[in-house]
Amino acid sequence: MKIAIVSAEALPFSKTGGLGDVVGALFKELLKAGIDVKLFLPYYRITKNNLLDNTENTGIVYGVTIGKEKKFGAVRSLRATIDSEGELTFKPDKAGNIYFVEHNDFFDRDQLYGTSYGEYLDNAERFIFFSRAILEMCRILDLKFEIIHCHDWHTALIPLYLKTLYKECMCFERTSTILTIHNLGYQGVFPREKLELTGFGWEMFHIDCLEFYGMINFLKAGIFNADVITTVSPTYAKEILTPEYGFGLDGVLKKRQDKLIGILNGIDYNIWDPERDVNIVKNYGMGNFNDKIQNKEELLKITKLKCPIDSPLIAFIGRMVTQKGVDLLAEAVPKLIERGINFIFEGTGEHYYESKIKELENSFPKNIYAFIGFDEVLAHKIYAGADAIIIPSRYEPCGLSQLIAMRYGTIPLCRKTGGLADTVEDGITGFLFSEYKVDELISMVNRFMEVYQREEQFKAMILNAMSKDFSWEKACLRYMELYRSIR
Repeated sequence: MKIAIVSAEALPFSKTGGLGDVVGALFKELLKAGIDVKLFLPYYRITKNNLLDNTENTGIVYGVTIGKEKKFGAVRSLRATIDSEGELTFKPDKAGNIYFVEHNDFFDRDQLYGTSYGEYLDNAERFIFFSRAILEMCRILDLKFEIIHCHDWHTALIPLYLKTLYKECMCFERTSTILTIHNLGYQGVFPREKLELTGFGWEMFHIDCLEFYGMINFLKAGIFNADVITTVSPTYAKEILTPEYGFGLDGVLKKRQDKLIGILNGIDYNIWDPERDVNIVKNYGMGNFNDKIQNKEELLKITKLKCPIDSPLIAFIGRMVTQKGVDLLAEAVPKLIERGINFIFEGTGEHYYESKIKELENSFPKNIYAFIGFDEVLAHKIYAGADAIIIPSRYEPCGLSQLIAMRYGTIPLCRKTGGLADTVEDGITGFLFSEYKVDELISMVNRFMEVYQREEQFKAMILNAMSKDFSWEKACLRYMELYRSIR
């Protein structure tokens, strides 16, 4: 079985959020399972920096027609293998299993998709180029895959290309496609004038293909043309069939409901394991989880929060955007501080919310620490040192923070939606609230406080959370079953 994974990001090469975590972990688990899998990614500036430009130039040059122009790109390659510890190791190799699409004008930039002020204006061109470049590479290298597994809108044109412009290409004659929707809120919607850049004619601009309220929609084209559609939790697979969560595509998804599957994400326990984590001051597990307190002590020193060690410390780690419920949380924080709760924020996002969180920090310097950015080491220290992680999302396809938090005995406080509803057991491994209201969020945190103040009950909840298995091994088995079922 030969599988291609195609994504705009994947750890350890590039990441803005959960997409990078998930794709990187899936690739790794498939390699561990002995699957013949290849990973295709853009060659971003951050990728060059992470690899110290230590990749192999394959010498391949190809052209992609973008509208009336032809853009030329190159291919760089790595060989990934699994070492005795179950970790990925890399070496340059012209015929490796990781291929990078190189085009400096499109990908040699500070960020992957844009800045806090907005997305890059040429994102349509960038990912049209990326999608067609992969197909050109396969044609030149005669790479024949049984499955091309596409992730999110950035690669969602590939299923349509295979049924149209590349229909006669022999190397794709036995290729099926899977499209995984990681977040339906991001669809790749662009002005209709961008259609000419895709290589498609206006015959594709209709309601059952690219047309979307007078615009073009990359993800919609993928949903209509992929052989199977997956998303990242069973509950989210049901939610996106409704107007509330469908972002205008609920009708499209209902038409393909028989091809829609929800597969819950996992986390990499080689990376997220408090017993072996080199980033935290004191390792601990279920047998000595009381040692977790030493990580809280260190976290308070790092953040310089002026609060007693026995007062509750709640953290938010993630994108500071409306989807993640930052608006709700920002309104609730002052009231929760009155109850003696302290907060740590780590993340980036919309400029408005970044500023809002910094304003709260300035107003409550003894109770709030805000790091605008993402520091991997700090994230590990927060998961190990905080008492709880708060995730008040408007919607959450899967969520990884709650899975990591439970592994570290840090109680997840979440809205009951998507993957949060699938993974957090209210009152057993964490706490949930339903209605998207400030009072509901505060009521949930008050329930957490009641348990926090009962030492034995709180310890039992910590152990319940730490005992759960959300490993990628389980998720990978589901994907392998899916691959085999559509061969």
